[in-house]
Amino acid sequence: MFKVLLVCTGNTCRSPMAEAILQDKFAQNNVGRLIRVESAGLAGAEEPAAKPARAAIRRWGLNIDNHRSRRLTPAMVQAAGLILTMTRAHKQAVCRLLPQATGKVHTLSEFADESADIFDPFGGSENDYRECASQINRLLDKSWQKIVKLAGNEE
Repeated sequence: MFKVLLVCTGNTCRSPMAEAILQDKFAQNNVGRLIRVESAGLAGAEEPAAKPARAAIRRWGLNIDNHRSRRLTPAMVQAAGLILTMTRAHKQAVCRLLPQATGKVHTLSEFADESADIFDPFGGSENDYRECASQINRLLDKSWQKIVKLAGNEE
């Protein structure tokens, strides 16, 4: 099974929202059985998803209430077929952790043929979280089919 790993700082807002959105896109398009989506953080520490992130994702009927953050490990990086980070700094950190994985690490924005980092809503308003979730959703709309194609080429 092809694994997509989404990475942010604490794995309490951006990457769990991205994980839920991407899983939903795959499920709606009947490719969820082919691709496993996971998330982790550079500093994850077994915490629940941030309340505003849970609320932001519910508008699409998605639920991350049971999410627990986890710290990125070299084994996770090695097992993933594709790693999408929320920022360029996250990408650099993943590449430092396991340099041989460099070719499969991209920011979500660059994978969607854009360049802006996904801003961190942590500590912001509920509207900040909604805007962040919308940005992630828009980028995943542009790139989920590319992920499916990549997964098909890897199997």
